[in-house]
Amino acid sequence: MSPQKRALASTSSGQGSLLKRPRIARMNGVWYQSGRNLMPRSWLMEKVVRRVVREELEHAKSDFAEYCQSCIGDALKDVVKQVCSTENAVQKPTEAVELANIHSSHLARATAKSTVKNDTRNLQLQLRNKPSLPLFTGMKLEGEGGARISVALIDADTGEVVASGLEASIKLDVVVLEGDFNKDDEENWAPEEFENYVVKEREGKRPLLIGNLQVMLKRGVGELGDMIFTDNSSWNRSKSFRIGLKVASTYGGNERIREAKTDAFPVKEHRTQAYKKHYPPASDDDVWRLESIAKDGSFHKRLIDAGIHKVQEFLRQLSMDSEKLRNILSMTEKKWKALLDHAKTCTPNGKLYVYSHNNENDCSVIFNSVGQVRSHTVDGVCYAADIFSPQLKVTGKFYLFDICLLPWNLQKTTPDLRLAVIYIVNIA
Repeated sequence: MSPQKRALASTSSGQGSLLKRPRIARMNGVWYQSGRNLMPRSWLMEKVVRRVVREELEHAKSDFAEYCQSCIGDALKDVVKQVCSTENAVQKPTEAVELANIHSSHLARATAKSTVKNDTRNLQLQLRNKPSLPLFTGMKLEGEGGARISVALIDADTGEVVASGLEASIKLDVVVLEGDFNKDDEENWAPEEFENYVVKEREGKRPLLIGNLQVMLKRGVGELGDMIFTDNSSWNRSKSFRIGLKVASTYGGNERIREAKTDAFPVKEHRTQAYKKHYPPASDDDVWRLESIAKDGSFHKRLIDAGIHKVQEFLRQLSMDSEKLRNILSMTEKKWKALLDHAKTCTPNGKLYVYSHNNENDCSVIFNSVGQVRSHTVDGVCYAADIFSPQLKVTGKFYLFDICLLPWNLQKTTPDLRLAVIYIVNIA
């Protein structure tokens, strides 16, 4: 039986009409049966389309990724090339800069050293005179000629005395050094080397050097005070000492000041001073004060036996007959030369003697206290010894030595002889 149709409500025109069902889009009448469920074909198609679209999207993504990767790879290669070329371009100036920095650092160090060198002075202590020798224990240490030993602070690069600044008024210490501290003055030794050669007193002895052992510089110059050695130098390894000067520990400056030192010298016991030689010898000194003649030695005894006791008598015999004197001593050539060199430094006592032959004043000879001819008078004319002709010198020798009266008259100047002591200022 067919279903009954309901009447539609009338319209505004008054005519009745049937109610219409909503229009539904026509679908294919194909259904997809899966189990008990029935799915319309439209839904299935939508699923297929979604799957296809998804697959296409996946393919598109994959292709797009490959494309992007390829594009990006090429781009990256180009970028890498550009970066490498840029790095090379940058590396060269960088290397140049680094090299310049290296050179600059070396230059800076060199410049710094040069600057430091220029700013740092080469300061040294320098002794200006030498000690007087020989030196004995208990004897005051002096410079040559009896002067005080002087020290100065100098700039070794200029040789000038440093007369201003902190260093020009510093205090110095005086020390004793080993004689074998043989560093040259040109060498710049280390302070430790100097200290290693400082000599201390022997065990149980007094301080080796006593007195004023400090020097105060004034305007870069100072003088050593009174000081003496209390012990001789025979016991130390070099058998000699040196005087050294160094900056006192109170010095607060930063500059290095190199120490000073004297030449090496021996210090003898004062007991030997009684036997020392005289330089120069005096005419009335005992003859053993001369070089090569030891007191109470064999040479001394030979001279005593020949009647030669004083230096003056030795020089007379040397003037009168040097060969006889040489035979008396019979010493080696070296000792003989040393003896003569020393004896000839003696200064005669200033007395002049005149000898007139046969009581006649027309021929006379004037000589000094050691028998050296000073002038010769012939026929009232006086000739100085330095203008004698060879003949006059022979004549003078004749009167002095061949008459044989001269030695006896020199020893016994009695009034009855024509040998008188006179003083002739213009000849002496």
